[in-house]
Amino acid sequence: MKKLMKASVSIFLVLTMVFALAAPSLATAGKCDCGEDPIIYVAALGSATLYKDADTENEKVVFRPETGDYVKMIGSLIVPIVKLVIDGNYDDFGDSLVGAVIDIFGPLANAENGDSTPDITTKEELPTDPTHSLEHSYYFGYDFRADPLVVADDLNEYVEHVKALTGHDKVRFRASSMGGVMAMAYFSKYGSDDVKSVIFQNCPIKGTAVAGALFCGEVEINPTALYRYASTAITTMVPGAGGDILQVLVKTLNFVGLFKGLTDFAGGLVDKLVGKVFDGALIPIFKANCGIWAFVPDEYYENAKKFMLGDNPNEELVKRIDAYHYGVQQKADVILNGLIADGVPVMIVSATNVQRTPLVTAWKNDSDGTVDTKYSSVGATVADHAETFSADYSQVNTACTHNHISPDNRIDASTCALPEQTWFVKDMMHCTTHDGHGELYRWFWENDDEILTIRSNPAYPQFLQNDIENQKLVPQE
Repeated sequence: MKKLMKASVSIFLVLTMVFALAAPSLATAGKCDCGEDPIIYVAALGSATLYKDADTENEKVVFRPETGDYVKMIGSLIVPIVKLVIDGNYDDFGDSLVGAVIDIFGPLANAENGDSTPDITTKEELPTDPTHSLEHSYYFGYDFRADPLVVADDLNEYVEHVKALTGHDKVRFRASSMGGVMAMAYFSKYGSDDVKSVIFQNCPIKGTAVAGALFCGEVEINPTALYRYASTAITTMVPGAGGDILQVLVKTLNFVGLFKGLTDFAGGLVDKLVGKVFDGALIPIFKANCGIWAFVPDEYYENAKKFMLGDNPNEELVKRIDAYHYGVQQKADVILNGLIADGVPVMIVSATNVQRTPLVTAWKNDSDGTVDTKYSSVGATVADHAETFSADYSQVNTACTHNHISPDNRIDASTCALPEQTWFVKDMMHCTTHDGHGELYRWFWENDDEILTIRSNPAYPQFLQNDIENQKLVPQE
């Protein structure tokens, strides 16, 4: 009898301890009646730190590289640059450049099938704080090299965890840049049942020309593009008197021919070294990077496979990158319209009027400096940067009952996948936000019990101007 009593007491104590340990998680698992579904920020490229030999005495950060790594890289090139100037030996300089690039970025190369090598990992963990509001979001980071359809599985696990943690049946997404690729992969694989609404901010949903061109070996450094890029970067990132002073400096340097001189010099290097650098560094490092493959637009894609993968590509890698390209990127309009049909409010924010990266043949494309406007808007018809449509231009999609041509006659949004849910922000550098963007997003979240459109709020029509100095988004005039 005593043994039975002792056993009963022991069982009772064990159960008490189990309940005590479980009580906090059980409490957070209860329904939350705050009325604000939690926000998951699906972050941009580089959202997760990548480690080589994590949690060992040899642990090293390989992305993003630390300042000391760049200093070491530059230091290793000083002597080769001096020799290049003296004897014009491009081959020796090219070998040094390839070696320096491989030294700093080589560990980022995936296995031939697109998987990460076992020694390169992240330290991402699931959140533990149930606090949530419109001012507090959960940060989802990921290995940018990974297959987006695999990252979608991790995002689904994250969604389920946040729902349980906060006591909500749904979450909201705010996807930024590459985060939009991962969100689209998630929707294609898991649908929208768990998502209340979604904001896509400057996302390469249909790719970006810089990835497409580079993956086809197309490099061009144009002086006009370089000057515009420097000028628009100053305008968007250094407002006020400081920016005005820098603008005068940049214009002066352009007038005296600095940008022409720089591009002539760089162009000479490119002509002589592009093959060596691609073959020795860029192709080995990036050819099996499934994440960057997701950036390649359709018009480049098949040629890019030939250039990057050669005549005998890894079949598993091709199957994986094809699955995203043809199953997600090229079905973006179907996926997005499916969200609207399912009652999920969508906001696509596409920036415009910034010179795109001046490294590729597509330098005339209008953009946010990184992602081309036609791709982030999922199909807008866009005039070349600094140009306009003809005076008698009419919108292409005549089935649209509303005018979708921008006040500056440069964008026709009627051809977007979601012309009624796509907002354009003029003079917005890629994912560079301020309080004005926060006010736009808050309005969206406060009203996302219904499908919102570009006509839902007169303060936020389809075409907005980025007022950086006053941190406002105002209607374009």
